[in-house]
Order: sequence, then C-alpha cells, then structure tokens
Amino acid sequence: MPRVFLVIAFFSLICNIASAQDGRIFLSKDSGNIWKRMDEGFPQAAVVNDLAYAKGVVLAGTQAHGVFVSRDELNTWQASNQGLPKNIKVDALEIFENKIFLGSFKHGMFISEDNGRSWRASNTGLTDSTVRCIHAFEDRVIAGTNNGIYISTDKGKTWRNIFPRRQINGITSMDGKIYVAGADGIFLSLNKGEYWQFIYRRASVHNISTNGKYVFVMSYEGPGRVWKTSDAGASWLKADAGLPAVYTFQIMNIGLRLIACQWDGIYKSDNYANSWTKSSEGLPSGKAFKELVITPFGIIAARPGS
Repeated sequence: MPRVFLVIAFFSLICNIASAQDGRIFLSKDSGNIWKRMDEGFPQAAVVNDLAYAKGVVLAGTQAHGVFVSRDELNTWQASNQGLPKNIKVDALEIFENKIFLGSFKHGMFISEDNGRSWRASNTGLTDSTVRCIHAFEDRVIAGTNNGIYISTDKGKTWRNIFPRRQINGITSMDGKIYVAGADGIFLSLNKGEYWQFIYRRASVHNISTNGKYVFVMSYEGPGRVWKTSDAGASWLKADAGLPAVYTFQIMNIGLRLIACQWDGIYKSDNYANSWTKSSEGLPSGKAFKELVITPFGIIAARPGS
C-alpha cells in the first residue's frame, strides 16, 4: 500500500504541477526570502529544463520552445533560436569563457559566440546525440550524455568519450575534483575526468551540486534523500531535515545560504543543509520549482510546465 500511495501522490502532483496564470519565472532580490513573478513574454506552456546567466543575459532552455532570453533583468523575454532545430528540447546550458554551450535531446551540442543571439552545432566526436548536462572545469568542457562522459579541451571543437555506457544526470566540481551523478550512483575524478571511481552506490542520483564546502547529492533513495560530503565521499551526512519526502530538484547557494527547489516550492537553509525551512513568499502556493540560477541582481527560479 505505501508504494501505491506514493505513485498516486506523484501522479496527483504531476497532473497539477502548473497552470498558466501561476507564472513560470520568479526572481528574489533578498536571497530567497521574497519572490516576484518576472516572465513577461515567456510562453506559459513552456517547461524550463535549465537556466544560465552570461554577461547580463539570462537564458532559459525549454522542453519544446527552444531558448528564451532576457537582456533587461527579466522585465521581458524573447525567443532566441537562430541556428537551432525547430522545437528543440534543451536539456543543459553552460558558460565557458566567451561561449554558451547548449545540450539537447537527440540534436547534440550547440554553441553561441554572440551571447545567445545565434547558435551552431558542434558535435565532432560526440556520438551520443542526447546531452543531459554540461560543466566547465579549468581548461575543458565536460558533457554528460546517455552514453557517459564526453570531454572537449578545444572549446567545443571536438569531443572524446571518456566514461561510456552509463547515463549521466549531473556534474559538479570542488577543490579540483569532478563529481558526476549517474543512474548507478556518484563517480569521482581526481585528474580532470580522465579516470573515474565510484564513491556512492546507495541509489540512482538525478542531480548534484556544491557550495564550495560540501557536495550535495539529490538521490532517488527512499522518498528522495539528500546527502552531503566534505571529504570526497569518504563519509556522507543526511541533509534533508525539513524537506518534503519527495526528491529535490536542485540546490544552489548564494553566500552561505542554500536554496532548494522542491515539489511544493522553494526551501532555504542557513546551516549547510542541517535543516531546511520553506521560503516561498510570493510564489504560487503548493507548486513545484525545478531550476535555479544565481545572478548579480538576484536568484531566479523556474517552474516546470503543465
């Protein structure tokens, strides 16, 4: 019965995830305490899969509407899909030097060199056409796909497959180490991604992030556990007290504060995720939030679509 109840609960949440009048993009200028809707011109049916910020431009990658950009601190949004396939599903956005990298479902990698105004394909050596996540690390760009890790050391001109035959869901780095979240756990690389080792096998992991002190793992274990480590996975501490018993979409930090996206809103922690409290003033009640990005003018949070 508990499993049946959980399935029914998730189905109910998914079916009621969003309605157009509730908005898609929200901004907080006070570290996540109060939020304001900021999505003029943004399609209300769009599902936001990732957010990025580059040189005064906020980019939102969507499920079927391509890329939308705001160049005026979220006051207005416009489509920016020159060079992209029609109705492309954008799964990942990342900034490396003066380039914006875009990972897509079944169309591979694209790069913009004009701050998101136009895009070109960049798939030499990238044999998996679904790019799920991208991470810039030192002199290289790392792409997570349905067929493992690909690395580019020439700013995206060419790619090579380093760690094949596994689904990669998230990538982060801290203290010169790269951490990868996968369907079979967490992997660690100490040498820029050339070699990988298992450090977490408890469950499938759908996202991973860091605040510079801890690495946070968002897993499917149990009701959706969050764990943290400060010693490269030698030990793990539970980090979800106060969060709902469903999995967490995203965790980011602004200073010492952590912000988490959950199925019923936004949560904050001021004690390294030892405990969490809800922080959803100004947000639609009981609605899911999935993506975050930190900008010089505040925190941006995006909802999934209906």
